[in-house]
Amino acid sequence: MKKITILFMMVCSLIVFPGILQGQASIKEVTLNERAIQDPMKSWTITFSQPINKGTFKKQNFLIKDDKKRQVKAKLSLSKDERKVTITPESPYKKEVTYYLYVKGNVKSGSNQFLNEHTVLPFKIGTASKESKSSNEKTVTNAKQPTSSSGKTSSSGSNSKPSSNSKYSTSSKTPEKNLVKVQTKKHSHFDEISVQVSDYVTKVKAGSDEFEYKGNNLFVLYKPGLKSGEKITVKGYSMSGKVLETKEVVIP
Repeated sequence: MKKITILFMMVCSLIVFPGILQGQASIKEVTLNERAIQDPMKSWTITFSQPINKGTFKKQNFLIKDDKKRQVKAKLSLSKDERKVTITPESPYKKEVTYYLYVKGNVKSGSNQFLNEHTVLPFKIGTASKESKSSNEKTVTNAKQPTSSSGKTSSSGSNSKPSSNSKYSTSSKTPEKNLVKVQTKKHSHFDEISVQVSDYVTKVKAGSDEFEYKGNNLFVLYKPGLKSGEKITVKGYSMSGKVLETKEVVIP
């Protein structure tokens, strides 16, 4: 069965997923993590690995809605090679409003295979909401060091020592197991890698990809384009940027 890759692009940033086109039997909906944008007239480009069926190039298959489920007026365009769909709003997005970009499972390839999942990408102007992380980012026993958008530690800095009431300073030794549990889950559009860590780990990365902190010592990465059997190296970092533990995970 042929595969078709679908990728959302925001400016030069690759931000979403690959997908599989198959018979339209049971289609479920997958909602990805919220993204932050700066341009109130941001266009989204969805790139496939093979041409799509022109009959499914419709506004009901590629659309944007606001948080009140109202559809945003937008223009669609299809590239000459029929592999890229661009959706552009006709009016600016509003601040403090969450929008949802939908790619419906009704989209077909030239060989008439359907996407087997509806995919939803929430986004808003400014910083993406991370309530689960911010609520835990205090200087308390189980806190994580907040990070900036560049992935570096925030104003407290990696060179500063943790305060006396921080768990990082209670012992000069770190536990032998810092990446406590690593799991993978395959979705049709992407792979989900989750890592449970010790209290000493403040950042988790796989290559240049940084995991998102979900709270309760859990980090998650949604990674497109991975193949079954591919090996991914996951690293857990301390507050000072030291690699505490490295693990290799095999994509199922």
